[in-house]
Amino acid sequence: MTESQKIAPCLWFDGKAEEAAEFYVSTFRDSHIEHKLASPTDWPAGKAGDIILVTFVLAGQHYQALNGGPNENGKFNESVSLSVICEDQAEVDRCWEALTADGGMPVMCGWLADKYGLRWQIVPRALTEMMMDNDKVKARRVMEAMMQMV
Repeated sequence: MTESQKIAPCLWFDGKAEEAAEFYVSTFRDSHIEHKLASPTDWPAGKAGDIILVTFVLAGQHYQALNGGPNENGKFNESVSLSVICEDQAEVDRCWEALTADGGMPVMCGWLADKYGLRWQIVPRALTEMMMDNDKVKARRVMEAMMQMV
């Protein structure tokens, strides 16, 4: 991680951290795997030499993917999502198609769940700008329209 980013989200995957990180870096520009940490010893979810943690960068932001084994607290849900601000419709379409492929699914309001269950908000920059418009009637209409979207 860089000095400017001291906090990175750590995402818990059940044995698929490396696969998920590779998928995410293939989806977003300015992204790469930074480091893969192999466990020096056997551990509850794996054996010595298995990848336990993958540090990766998505669009310039650092993340960690943990092979934590079965998670008794459940899977990813709507309480945590990653928000992607898109510059144009082509970028919205590209992100949406990539993240809903192979088992991902639309949720609501421009949100989706990818094939690992992680929630994403795919947001056109223009939508955010319209929702912050000083014309409150216009902003309300935009919000109402967004709430109907899948």
